[in-house]
Amino acid sequence: MEMKIKPNLFSTLMYPTVSLEESVGLDQLLSVFESDDKFVPTLWGHNEMIRLNYNRNELIERVSLKQPKFSEIYLHRDKTVRYSGHFDLTLTKRSFLSFTFDKSMHQKYWSTYFMLSDQIAEIVKPRFGVTHIFWPAQTPWKTEIERMQKWMNLCSYPVPVKFIPNGPLGLGMRTYLGGDVLEMFDREILSDIPAVVTDLSWGGIRIDLADNPWELDSEELLNNWMKVMQHLEKAHLFAIPSFDRDHMGVAFSPNSLWRNYLGR
Repeated sequence: MEMKIKPNLFSTLMYPTVSLEESVGLDQLLSVFESDDKFVPTLWGHNEMIRLNYNRNELIERVSLKQPKFSEIYLHRDKTVRYSGHFDLTLTKRSFLSFTFDKSMHQKYWSTYFMLSDQIAEIVKPRFGVTHIFWPAQTPWKTEIERMQKWMNLCSYPVPVKFIPNGPLGLGMRTYLGGDVLEMFDREILSDIPAVVTDLSWGGIRIDLADNPWELDSEELLNNWMKVMQHLEKAHLFAIPSFDRDHMGVAFSPNSLWRNYLGR
């Protein structure tokens, strides 16, 4: 009997335009995680090594005292629906929020996970953000489909070392655009893509690869992603990919839009 392939990672990455150093923004973000029993943090810290029992009031008080001043906050959950993540408190163009959820998350929680993503986005109002369910990619790739799978996975994980110099790498299962990044995109082009585009109350837009993207299997996800990326190819909105000769990875370089943006 053939084993069913399952996702190996759930990820939400965003570049906020709102400071989380003030108690109001921080309080709102913590409220989002506490709004569902399955997502309440169990541990917190102000760096990757420190893990204290989660206490919302203590966390907010420690941040507000600024003695010492924390630059980032880490949240973890070690119960059902396990996750780890962190976010910057001070606001700069490099401000970053990242949460990864364990592959053990039951499918019945996937829709709630995407709802959590929307609630986080409403608070931090990201310039750019991606929430994605990752399916295993073959490395090295041997077929064109495997190459596309690798490319999609890397596009859907825009960590600062790739995003800051190169701009948006591509779309993910759910993509957020806002602020200065949204201004670079032609809304007319976006309104015509084979995806679900939604204007959001905070001024950004959300692009989903399907009405309910969490219901896509790995094949459907890749097919939808390829259609949208092909549609947007001539618009030169995303970083330029360069595929390794050894079929192991993908490098990126900025397009003309992002080079001009960096040069301002």
